[in-house]
Amino acid sequence: DEDEEDEDEDEEEEIHAVRGAAAASSASALAPPLQRSAEVGEIAASRLSAAQAAITEALGLPQELLECLARWEREQAAAEGQWRLKQSRMYLEFEERKRRLQEQQMGQRKKLRESCDAALRPLYAEGAAVCSELERLLVGRLCRLCEHAPAAAVPQQMLPGPLARVSAVSFGQFESPLRAPGGPSRVLGAVPVSAGILVTLSKICDRNGIAMLPASDDPLAGFSRSGRGATEVKLPLRLLGARVKLLTEAEAQAAQRPADQRTFVVRYAGGEHGGPVEPVQILPEGISLAEYDISFAAGAAALRVEHRTDGPVRCRAEPAAQKQVFASSPVELYTQEVDPETHNIVQVYFSDLRDQVAVDVLNLTGTDTALDGPETCSFESDATGTALNYKIVVRDAAVAAVLYQEDGRVRPSPFVEHRLPAAGSFVTLPDGALGRLGQLPRGLVVAREPRDLPEHPPQWAPAPGLRPKGKHPAELPGLVDVSIVQRGGAVVWPHHECSVPVCAITAADSARLRQWHAQWDAHLRARSAEAEGLAVQIEELLARAEARRGSALALAPLGPAS
Repeated sequence: DEDEEDEDEDEEEEIHAVRGAAAASSASALAPPLQRSAEVGEIAASRLSAAQAAITEALGLPQELLECLARWEREQAAAEGQWRLKQSRMYLEFEERKRRLQEQQMGQRKKLRESCDAALRPLYAEGAAVCSELERLLVGRLCRLCEHAPAAAVPQQMLPGPLARVSAVSFGQFESPLRAPGGPSRVLGAVPVSAGILVTLSKICDRNGIAMLPASDDPLAGFSRSGRGATEVKLPLRLLGARVKLLTEAEAQAAQRPADQRTFVVRYAGGEHGGPVEPVQILPEGISLAEYDISFAAGAAALRVEHRTDGPVRCRAEPAAQKQVFASSPVELYTQEVDPETHNIVQVYFSDLRDQVAVDVLNLTGTDTALDGPETCSFESDATGTALNYKIVVRDAAVAAVLYQEDGRVRPSPFVEHRLPAAGSFVTLPDGALGRLGQLPRGLVVAREPRDLPEHPPQWAPAPGLRPKGKHPAELPGLVDVSIVQRGGAVVWPHHECSVPVCAITAADSARLRQWHAQWDAHLRARSAEAEGLAVQIEELLARAEARRGSALALAPLGPAS
C-alpha cells in the first residue's frame, strides 16, 4: 500500500511539473506580443501627449498652470480607475449571488412541486371521481335560476329567472384555483383557496323563453363589466339549491317555447339614408317591452336586444315594408268607467306606422245601432280635413269594437281593454312596489251627451325606468300619480310621490293588501310607542326643571323686613 501511495504522489508531481512547464512555455510565447503591444501603446500615448502639449502652448497659458493641469488629470484618471474597478467587482459579486439564489429558488420550487403533487394527487383523484358521479346525475338537466331560494310548491313558470342547463361539474386545483364570480370567497387563514366543487350552468333562454345570445356571437362580450351578459354561471355546489330549481322532464318541456318563438323579432320603420329607426312591433306577442333594451345604434342590420336582468338574447330585425297597420297586434286601451253612459279612455296603444293618426269615439249605449252598421263604419274627415284612422266604439260601459281604416277599407281590429282601478286604490308596480293611486287623468271622453270631466294632470315627477308600452296619441300622455307606500318589503315613510304610465300599474290582490295592512298597523304601533316614549322623556325633563326651580326658590335669601 505504501508503495502504491508513493507511486501516486510521484505521478501527481509529474503532472504538476508538466502543467508548470506548459504554462511557462505559453507565458514565454505570449510575452513578446504583450511586450510589443505595451511598447506600441507607450509610443502612441507619448505622441498624443506631445500633440496635445503643442495645441495647449498655442493658447499662451503659463507653464506652471499647464503642469498643474496635467498632474490633476493624471490623479483624476487614477482615482476614478480604482473606483470603477471596485464598482465592477461589486456588480460581478451581486450577479454571482443572484445566480446562486435563483438556482437555490428553482431547486426549492422543484422540491415543493414534487412534494405537493405527491400529497395532493390522491385528493384530486378522489375529487375527480366525485365530479364524475355528480356529472352523471346533473349534467344535461334543465333548471331555473332564482334570485332567492325556490320553494318546492312554486311552479317553475312563476320563478323570476332564466332557463339554464347544467353543463359541467369541476373543482379547482393548487395551480389553478376556481372561485365563483360574485360568490362568497373561501379563505384559509389569509390565503384565498378554491370555492370547492363548482357547477357550471349555461343559460338557454331568458325568463320569457327567448333564446340567449351565445358569447361567440356577441361582439360586445369582452366589453361588459357588469357580468350581466355572461352566458355561463358558476355556482358552488353548496349554494346550488338556494339559487336553482332543477326541473322535472314535464316541467322542462313546458318551460321551453316552440322553436319559431325563441327569437326576439323587432319590426321597424325608417332607417333610410341614415334616418332614425323606430320599432313598431315586437314578437312573440305578450312580451313586455319594459324588460328589454333595444338598440339600433349600429343600424338595423346590427340590432342588439338585451334583457335588463338576464343579458343579450337572439334577435332579428324585420322591415315593416309598406304595411301601415299590424292587425295581428291588438290595440290596448286603458279605461275608466265614470258612469254607465260615460267612458274615459286614459291611454291607447296601437301598432301603426302613420305619422299622423286621428282617433274618434262613438257611444252606442241605449241605441239599437249595429256594430257593422253604416253609422258605425262611417269614417269621415274632421273639421281640418284630416282623414279618420281609428274609431273606438263603446256600449254599456265597455269597449265594444275598435275599427281602423287602411287603403280605403274599414276593418275591425283585435283589442284588449284594461279597466283601471279607482282613485285611492292600492296598485303594484313592475318592481313589486305598492302604492296608492291618485286621480286618473282625463283622456278621450266617450259619452252620449258632451261632458267636461276634470283634467287631473299628473302633479309629480315621472318615475325613472318606466316608460309607455308603445306608440300612442300625443295628446294622451297616460301618466297617473302614485304614492309609493311600500318597496322591497319595507314601509316607505314619508311616502314617495311620482307619476307612472298607466300600463305599469296593476290592482293589488287581497293577499298583498292583508300583508300591507298588518305591516302598516305594526309600523303605526312602533311610531306610536316611540312618540309615547318621547312624551315621557319630555315630561321627565319638565319635572326635573320644575324641581330645580322650586329648590332654587327655596334657597334664595329673603329680602329685608319692612
